[in-house]
Amino acid sequence: MGVPDRVLAERARAAYERGRLQATLPTVALVLPLAALSIAICGRALASATGGALLAAVLLGALWRGQELARGARAGLAAGAGAVVLPMATCFHLCAGGVCLMAPSACIASGLVGGAVVGLLARRRAATEPHTGAYLGAAVVVAALAASLGCLIAGLGGVVGMTAAMSATVAPVVLWPSRAA
Repeated sequence: MGVPDRVLAERARAAYERGRLQATLPTVALVLPLAALSIAICGRALASATGGALLAAVLLGALWRGQELARGARAGLAAGAGAVVLPMATCFHLCAGGVCLMAPSACIASGLVGGAVVGLLARRRAATEPHTGAYLGAAVVVAALAASLGCLIAGLGGVVGMTAAMSATVAPVVLWPSRAA
């Protein structure tokens, strides 16, 4: 007497889902050093830990789902991880009276650069594939969450400035008609 087909199918499905989840873990683990750096440098441990956990959850969901979401999330993590460094680099210079006007500017600059990277990657992808909405959405969300870990050094204003700059840079790059069109 063998195992019923339904039970075998359930076991196979469970093994498949476990395998997909395990495949996401190395990429999600990249969030740990970003969050640890944010906690150590930005001085806002709760906000950094919350942002890191949110980034890890969004990244895990997108990578587990796969396809365009996974590709976009990976691109967003690369763009956002680069944008983390610039605001954090501003803390190694002297600020007058505890006020640092360089950090918000660095957050805006990192948003501009991160947005341009995401926009250009999405535009290049749109040239070969007609539907890139999920890719672009995942890339922008993950990039903004990752970059916000660095912009916490400037407070809420730094995060808002970075997000606005990223959105303002992504939109024209994606929406501008290409020469081939």
